Amino acid sequence: MPDEYVTSETNLPPDPEQGEVSIQVTDAETKEIFSTRAYVSRDAAELSDPVPLTVVSGPHENTEEQWYIEVLETDIDAEGVDRETLERVMEETAEGANVINTRSDEVKTLLAYLVEVGVYSSISEASRKVMYEHLSERYPELVNEYVDLKVQREQRELTGGSDGG
Repeated sequence: MPDEYVTSETNLPPDPEQGEVSIQVTDAETKEIFSTRAYVSRDAAELSDPVPLTVVSGPHENTEEQWYIEVLETDIDAEGVDRETLERVMEETAEGANVINTRSDEVKTLLAYLVEVGVYSSISEASRKVMYEHLSERYPELVNEYVDLKVQREQRELTGGSDGG
């Protein structure tokens, strides 16, 4: 887990200290930007596992306020996969660019090393395979649901109609 997160005041909901929130944060060290479920508070004692959260504000985001965040782990099991959301994301992804940008010198360096020593033939291949392996290990039910939806979509496209489901 990162030692510190950063977010813009504009990412905070109206009452951020009133329970679980969805929030976009940046890992202060790697600069990875992601959305997560979390509890946030101005007081570390209010959280079970607080990590510093710098909240930036102002026209140039040069005003900083110290908050704390407790990131909630997301475990996805068979019942936890929202098929409608997954289908919507599949549609949106199919229509847009398929480039993922991590903005991380560390990750790029490690992937480049794996390419240099011959484990993978390119950074793109290394990135795809490492991420897919991680997703398969960490979120197997999500991967299974995705495969099922993809097969159903391809069957509909091949038959030119409904799959009956």
